[in-house]
Amino acid sequence: MKYKYVAYIRKSSESKEKQALSIQSQRDKLHSEFPDLDIVDWIEEEKSAFKPYNRPKFTEMMENIHEGKIDGIIAWHPDRLSRNEIDAGNITYALRSGVLKDLKFASYNFTISPEGIQQLQNSLSSSQYYSAKLGVDVKRGLNDKLVMGRMPSGAPLGYLNTKFAERGTNKIVEDPERFNIVRKMWDLLLTGNFTVSQIRDIATNDWGLLTLKKKKIGGGIIGYSSAYDMFANIFYAGYFMYKGQVYEGDHKPIISLAEFDVAQTILKEDGKPRAKTYDFAYGSGTFRCEECKHSIVGIEKRKFLKSKKVVKVYTLYLCGSKKDVSCNQNDNINEIELEKQIEAEIAKYSIEEEVLEWVLEVMKDNNTIEIETKQDLRENVTKTIESKQAELKALIQMFTKGFISEEEFKESRVELDKIINNLKPQLNQNKGKTNDELLELTKEAFVFSTYALIAFQNGDSQTRKEIVKALGLNRTIKDKILNIEGYNWYSEIRKGFFSIKEVSPRFELELACKQRTDDEFSPIRLLLRDRPDLNRQPPA
Repeated sequence: MKYKYVAYIRKSSESKEKQALSIQSQRDKLHSEFPDLDIVDWIEEEKSAFKPYNRPKFTEMMENIHEGKIDGIIAWHPDRLSRNEIDAGNITYALRSGVLKDLKFASYNFTISPEGIQQLQNSLSSSQYYSAKLGVDVKRGLNDKLVMGRMPSGAPLGYLNTKFAERGTNKIVEDPERFNIVRKMWDLLLTGNFTVSQIRDIATNDWGLLTLKKKKIGGGIIGYSSAYDMFANIFYAGYFMYKGQVYEGDHKPIISLAEFDVAQTILKEDGKPRAKTYDFAYGSGTFRCEECKHSIVGIEKRKFLKSKKVVKVYTLYLCGSKKDVSCNQNDNINEIELEKQIEAEIAKYSIEEEVLEWVLEVMKDNNTIEIETKQDLRENVTKTIESKQAELKALIQMFTKGFISEEEFKESRVELDKIINNLKPQLNQNKGKTNDELLELTKEAFVFSTYALIAFQNGDSQTRKEIVKALGLNRTIKDKILNIEGYNWYSEIRKGFFSIKEVSPRFELELACKQRTDDEFSPIRLLLRDRPDLNRQPPA
C-alpha cells in the first residue's frame, strides 16, 4: 500500500530558533531525500514550537492524520515537529496507536518499535529541556552583567562595545572619534537656545559627525529622530534602562544626572526643545515678496566657526510662501545687506540738520499769516452768504404778499441760489486738517527726513521697523533687491531742499530758506492735509 505523506516545514522567527535551517533549505533537503514518496501537501509554518497549542497548521495536520486523510509525515528534524512534551506525546501516541503510519526525517533516524518510539519521544522533548536550561543560564549571566553595570545591548552614539575581552567581561567604552562631539551636542542643548534639529545640523555639517560603520549598517549621518532619542537616553548620564528598571552603569558618563534632568525639561514639549523667541526687525509684514505678495519672514542660521570655537548667528529674510505656491524667489537676503539697502532708501529723502530749524521757523510764521488770511476770508464769505440768504427770505415774503410776479420771483431766486451755492464750498474746502494739525504733520515730515537715518542706525528693532513702515506703504523684495514706493511728501521735501541749495551759496542759506521755504514746500502741505500721523501708519 502506498502512503500519502505531508511535508511539514517550520522556521520560527523567535530569537531562540534563529539558527534553524531556512524554509527553502528544508524544502530542498526533503525533495532530495524523499524523491519517491507521494507528498500530497507541503505545510510551512513560522510559529514557535516551545509552547503547545501555538501552531494552527500543526493542529490541522494532526486532525487530518486522525481522520485518515494523511498516512505519514516527513520533516527535516524532530525539533521541527515539537519542542514541548504535549506535542511530542501526541505525535508518538499517534505513531504507537497506528493512526500515524509512518514518520521520516532527513537528518534523524529511528525504528518504529517500542524502543525506537521511546528514543523519538526523548528527542522530541529534549529540545524543551535544553531551551529551558539555556534560558536559566542566560538569565543568570544577564543578571550578573546588570549587577556589574554593563548594559546588555549595543552601545549608543559616542560609545563602543569592546569585542576582544573574555566572554562575559566585554563592556562599553568611549568612542574616541565621537565622544567629544556628542558632549558638545549636549552642551548646545543645555543652553536652551538650539533646537534638536539645529544641533543635529551643526554636528553633521560643521563637525562631520557620522554614525559608527558596521558590517551592514552605519557610516551615515544621524537622523533627526535618532538625535531626539539620544537626548532622551539616560545612558549619557551614567545609567541605563533595562526592562523598565534603571541600573547604574560602569561606563564613563558624558553629562551629570542634574544636567540630564535639565535637558529633559528643555525637551518636555513633545520631545522638542523650547524654541527661543527671536525678534526679527523686519518680520510681521514689514516687507512682501514682489512676485507672490506673501510676507517676507525672518529665520536664523547658526554656523560653528572651528577657528574661533564659537557659533555664529546669521539673520536671513526670505519669501514666506508655502510649498504649494508657485514662486521663484527662493534666495534669502542677509539682514546686514538688507539694512544697507534700507539706509540707501532713507538717504534719498534726507536733508541737512542745519536747514531744519530755519524751515520750521518760516513755516510757523507763514502758518500764522495763513491762519489770519483764511480767517478773514471765511468771515467775508460767511457775511456774504448770510446777506444773500436774507435777500432770499425777503424775496419770498414779497412774492407771498403779491408784490412781485411769479416770473420775477423765480428769476431772482435762481440768481440768489446760484451765488449761495458757489460760496458754500469755500467754507468747506479746508476741512481736512486744521492749520495747527497741518503744521505739526509738516514738522513731522521734515524732522523724519532730517533724523530718520540716524535713528535707524542707532535704534532698536522696533524703531527700525517703524522707520521702514513710515517710508511708504508698498514695500517689496525681489531677487534680493529692496523696493519701497515712498510717500510723495518726502520727495517734495527733498526736491525743495535741493532747489534751495542750487540757487544759494552756503552763507546765504538762511536767507534763502526764509525767502523760499513757503514757496518750495507748499506742495507738501497739500499732500499732508489728509494723511495720518507718521507713527500711526495703516497696516501694510
